[in-house]
Amino acid sequence: MRAALIRETTNPDLDPGFLDLYNSVRARLKRLVGAEKGDLYIWVGEAMLGLDAAVANTVREGTKVLVIDNGVFGEGFADLVKLYGGRPVTLGLDWRRSADLHAVERALELHKDVEVVTLVHCDTPSALLNDLRELGKVVRSFGPLLVVDSVSAVGATEIKFDDWGIDVLIGGSQKALNVPTGLTIFAASERAWERFKAVGRGSFYLNPMLWKEMLDGRGVFPYTFSDVLLYALDEGLKMIFEEGLDSVYARHEAARRAARAALEAMGLQPYTADVSCTCPTVTAFAPPPGIRPADVRKIAWEKYGVMIAGSWGKLEDSVLRIGHMGVQASYAHLALAFSALGRALADLGYKADVGAALEAIAERF
Repeated sequence: MRAALIRETTNPDLDPGFLDLYNSVRARLKRLVGAEKGDLYIWVGEAMLGLDAAVANTVREGTKVLVIDNGVFGEGFADLVKLYGGRPVTLGLDWRRSADLHAVERALELHKDVEVVTLVHCDTPSALLNDLRELGKVVRSFGPLLVVDSVSAVGATEIKFDDWGIDVLIGGSQKALNVPTGLTIFAASERAWERFKAVGRGSFYLNPMLWKEMLDGRGVFPYTFSDVLLYALDEGLKMIFEEGLDSVYARHEAARRAARAALEAMGLQPYTADVSCTCPTVTAFAPPPGIRPADVRKIAWEKYGVMIAGSWGKLEDSVLRIGHMGVQASYAHLALAFSALGRALADLGYKADVGAALEAIAERF
């Protein structure tokens, strides 16, 4: 990956070989997310670009949108919807569990004029995993478009864009794909394209139609691409496919089970209700009573050189997180993280059984 980032640069607008590489990378991404029928593009910009574009091109003044709101980012979709004149319908779902299928079904029965449904696949601030396959079935049975933020799940768990009824899928380079921040992955179904045309959003940078017209139609980029980031994404995908998707997904599954078992061995409480609704890429948990997340993070980083994450929104002062995405979904990375966590907690007066945590991790790898 580091070698890819220091490759000699080219002119993406003039080098025909660069366009070939771009198309090769997006073909592999389509395979990764199961979008053989749908269209997929890679854009320069952090994944928030894709979330903004998805809402901008599906929501217009007065559009009713069902927001599956069981997390910080899930709830945050409502703000984007309002930004573009839409009317969000929220459910007040449990943040510790995958979205209740019956609650979503009841909401769609009650609000028959809902045109778009938004969903976060893996809501990282709480490490909450939604059942995308089953939620997709429910939404498709009622007819609205399904917009999915899968930024923290792409490359870590199975996704079937075509088969699961997804209309817009957003991914990012910086999570399980092992690439630095800076690229958005944006996939769209045929139904999504019809919606984009109907909404007619007057935008340049947020306009997927431009990519279809210029890149697919004429073989030119709408704006100068980042060659270095594409080299890195190419390398990240090579790593994934060389390992094999089944192996990659099994490794992330082992990591989420290992992290949860390690927490329990240390006497700590995971945030999500059970392992089945925990992200394969991150685990969230509460610190011991009387210990502030900020203090744990400060000691773990400054004294032991390991970054432990806090959270956002209403979870900021009550949740800590350990990531295990991409190459970090491994015994070595988890052992390092939990060793540092145990030492930081000990410095703050909480004696955790780090040895038992490391045994729990090893048993699952």
